[in-house]
Amino acid sequence: MPYCLRDYVIKNILKFSDEEVTDDINDEVDSCIVSVDGLIDSLLKKHNLAVPSSVPQNIKDASAHFAAWLFRKRLDPVGAEAFWKEANKFLQVYIDAESEAPFKVVQA
Repeated sequence: MPYCLRDYVIKNILKFSDEEVTDDINDEVDSCIVSVDGLIDSLLKKHNLAVPSSVPQNIKDASAHFAAWLFRKRLDPVGAEAFWKEANKFLQVYIDAESEAPFKVVQA
């Protein structure tokens, strides 16, 4: 199951209108999502982390922005960089939160 929704990537991140969306765009974004979800899995593996079955919002957002980056970089490599940076911010927040030492209550 993908970490993000194609329609969210197309309409909310890439800002396509309904009239602009074609089957080719849908197929390409689907392909991008598959690729970037693998990228996310590999990046998390470096930190001994994995995406849980209930996908956290930060991972959904990272996936959507990475997918937008991969889609856009074919046409506009410079403009796509903003999506890459945003995706990495979401992913890093997740990694930081999951990597923190567990909170311990100490009684005085």
